[in-house]
Amino acid sequence: MNRLACVVSLLGLGLAGCGGLPDLQRAEKAAMVGDVEEARAQLMELAQFGLADAQVQLGDLYAEEDTPAARQQALDWYRKAAEQGNDRAAIRIGKLNAREGDTPEQRASGARYLRKALAAGDKSALMPLVNLYINFPNEFPNGDPLKLIQQARAAGDPKGDVALARYYVSSGEFDRRTDEIEQLCVPIAEAHPDCFPLLARVYLAGQRDAEFKALVERATEAWEQGAIEDRDLYLFARWLSDDESPRKQVSTTNQFYRMLTPDYVPALTARAKLIMEHNYLAEPDVVIEMLTQARNSGDVKAALSLARAYERGRIVPADPEKAVRYAMEAREKYPSAEYLLGRIYKRGYLGEPEPDKARQHLLTAARRGFPKADYALAELYWEGKGIEVNSLYAWSFALLALDGGIERARELMVEMVLDVPKHIRTRAEALYKQERDARRKMLAQGAPGAANNTEQGG
Repeated sequence: MNRLACVVSLLGLGLAGCGGLPDLQRAEKAAMVGDVEEARAQLMELAQFGLADAQVQLGDLYAEEDTPAARQQALDWYRKAAEQGNDRAAIRIGKLNAREGDTPEQRASGARYLRKALAAGDKSALMPLVNLYINFPNEFPNGDPLKLIQQARAAGDPKGDVALARYYVSSGEFDRRTDEIEQLCVPIAEAHPDCFPLLARVYLAGQRDAEFKALVERATEAWEQGAIEDRDLYLFARWLSDDESPRKQVSTTNQFYRMLTPDYVPALTARAKLIMEHNYLAEPDVVIEMLTQARNSGDVKAALSLARAYERGRIVPADPEKAVRYAMEAREKYPSAEYLLGRIYKRGYLGEPEPDKARQHLLTAARRGFPKADYALAELYWEGKGIEVNSLYAWSFALLALDGGIERARELMVEMVLDVPKHIRTRAEALYKQERDARRKMLAQGAPGAANNTEQGG
């Protein structure tokens, strides 16, 4: 009873004072010296009893882990604190969803929190909101990033300079603004690491190899001295070999990933994927070892990559049972894992085709925004392997796939057109519109089955 009374007094006052019980000061001290487990132990009981400050700090600890599961834990604790009116928690929800949101509804939620915080006078919400508007213009057609950027620059915020440089890229003004981008970013790159890929774009596009080499050395030195974080170097590395890069720099990306591993788990998975795409970089067993290590550290994307490796049998002998096991781990976060499961059952990799299981996984993937699954469903219903041919469904799923950007669906429709009567095609078009509208409604409402994900491998 005395323990409960003591905890209640802590909740009311937000102070320490009862020997042996958890308190915020001890948690803060533990976190400062890097003892995360002790800090979490101190905060957990207070957070569970409803102390909003403890919930926010516990959320911060989880957010720093930078894994999908930890980020979800962070959001859960922030929401508990925000429900009590804690403004610190609300802005954290906005920033985390803006930065890490996988789906349009998560990013829209982030934008709502950020706009509310900005209206309340919290200037730290400005740049995350600008970044959302720049990165996802189709999701925020009424956003006005340039107005917000001008507002930030007028207030003397150097982040506004970074945002202006990024705006020139996203708005198609890059070619005539390279000098200005360089002037904006050179002085502030360490303080604002978003500038590293912007400067790299300028140097690579302009064939300025000496300046690019110096920039790589600058980023390396900044990371070694702690001026930029692991995540900053990781994002720069990833960009260098991405399709956005004017000239892909695979070896530099690999160099940075090697610097970051094994401590920074996302770099393990990213380097493994890079090696799978460029197998001259390392032996296959290195890839599996890295992916296994990343997966054991909680990186769900690593489980997805392992599933692909064992399904395809390109770098290791094919093992569909392992592929299924790893895909089941990743399916909640990645629709492409559902698609992979559907493909395994459709093609009978486990022995015989299992069209009912294939249909279930493919439909789930399709409704979560993975259009390759629509194409696979169109094939399934047209080929009729193990199920009855259904030209109505085949045509409607082909339309959905085409709507999702899968151009080979057009070839399938050309193959089908002579055998599918006009009245069936008309009914299929109506069915396609019904399914498409239902998916859009699910997406707008944030239904779990409609969760989108831009990860399109497979």
